Amino acid sequence: MKNIIRAISNHKITLILWLFIAAYIGYFSFFSILRYRTLYASYYDLGIMNQTVYNTYQAIKTHDWSRVLEMTDPDSSIQIKRMAIHNDILMAAFAPFYFIHAGTETLLVIQTIILGIGAWAVFKIAQFIFQKNKYKELLSLIFALAYLLYSPMQRANIFDFHAVTLATTLLLFMFYFFLVKRYRWSFLFFILSILSKEEVALTTAFFSLYVLFFNKNNKSSRIYSLAMLVISIVWFKLSMSVIIPFFRGGHHFALSYYSDFGDSSTGIITGIIGNPFSLAKYLFRWDTLTYFFYLLGPLGFLSLLSPIHLLIATPEFAINLLSSDWNMRNVIYHYTSVIQPFVFISAIYGANKLMSLRGGKKIAATIIVFTLIFSYFKSPLPYSREAEIHPFKYPQAPYKEVAFWAGILKDDSLKIAATGQVAPHFSSRRYLYLFSDRYRLADYIVIRLTEIYNYPEKNTLIPVYNHLVHDKNFQLIFQDKGLQVFKKI
Repeated sequence: MKNIIRAISNHKITLILWLFIAAYIGYFSFFSILRYRTLYASYYDLGIMNQTVYNTYQAIKTHDWSRVLEMTDPDSSIQIKRMAIHNDILMAAFAPFYFIHAGTETLLVIQTIILGIGAWAVFKIAQFIFQKNKYKELLSLIFALAYLLYSPMQRANIFDFHAVTLATTLLLFMFYFFLVKRYRWSFLFFILSILSKEEVALTTAFFSLYVLFFNKNNKSSRIYSLAMLVISIVWFKLSMSVIIPFFRGGHHFALSYYSDFGDSSTGIITGIIGNPFSLAKYLFRWDTLTYFFYLLGPLGFLSLLSPIHLLIATPEFAINLLSSDWNMRNVIYHYTSVIQPFVFISAIYGANKLMSLRGGKKIAATIIVFTLIFSYFKSPLPYSREAEIHPFKYPQAPYKEVAFWAGILKDDSLKIAATGQVAPHFSSRRYLYLFSDRYRLADYIVIRLTEIYNYPEKNTLIPVYNHLVHDKNFQLIFQDKGLQVFKKI
């Protein structure tokens, strides 16, 4: 009888979790699409991502394989492969879904679904780690719900689309299947993870070392970890020294962020290892402290009780903390996606360690309190002090006109130039140019004047716009609510 009651109780907990997952997917899918339609998404990076996947979809549809992972270079007039910027070839896997709907919304919904399902991975990991604790179902549910309310993950979800954002869920499942010794499944999620962005392989290399040193007596795990280690190192080296340079015609653009340490991926790594004291000026600063505070705080800083699991993400921490680009230390973008799984894994292990000192109910209460406090202050949800309400209350003025012209100019053979927040609506095509002095290449130009005169790029764009207005090769065919459409004569 007790087993039956326990089974029913477990079934209810599972049902509750999936209801919350469904609610998460429903809300954030709706919000992400609304954000895009009300002109709060941007060419960087939603326009770029959609164009790349759309061209891959067209390659499958038309058998023009030259379009696989193709996009228009943001910095020139040529067509390039996505690998010239990042080696995130996982994006090609989403092209078949464009046969259902060949548009940006497809990417936004897929991203949200995959992130939402990550809560199930957290739940299963917690169940395994807490398996000897009588409160394991309650604690597992609370950790899973804390994941769904985790503001860095929610922020990454709504910040356009990035293949690496999906690494949060992929790495969680990689870890779960390792725990239950289903190595083939774990290896599959490992492969998917490293395909989401080139530097993910550094974190999986650290994970393989963790497996190698802490599971020495298991032959299967040794083979699994050694294979993972070799593939991780080889894939990272190929990405940085062969694939990206081949398609780019030069070094990875982001290497300049670490010029204090070296001028190549290998040089930067050896520069950091060879002079560890140089790290002090990067690590001991206020934004590093706030970065960790907002990453670890939502789980009551429990991750600090199991540092070995948190340190699996050391490469990604280094990439973010040592960068000269401040945005990489901001938890509102996708740069925390590879770190988030190990924040949760280490917090679960940390809670398990603490169990002997504090009861399961007290730990559960602690997680709930910290999760709700940080969600209130940092979440994009409507109740938060930093709620993302603009798409609901303040849709940008010409959003209906942009949608109208996106329909008029839906012929994907047309070459379009557009300003940043208009561009995603015209990105389902082979050629898309961010508005610049290369506008002459376009058949149509779609401009939002606010972006010309009020945005940080105004000193560059205003002279270009003035030149366009007097360019006899283009005719203004539409003007309303700050939106202008020009047609090449």
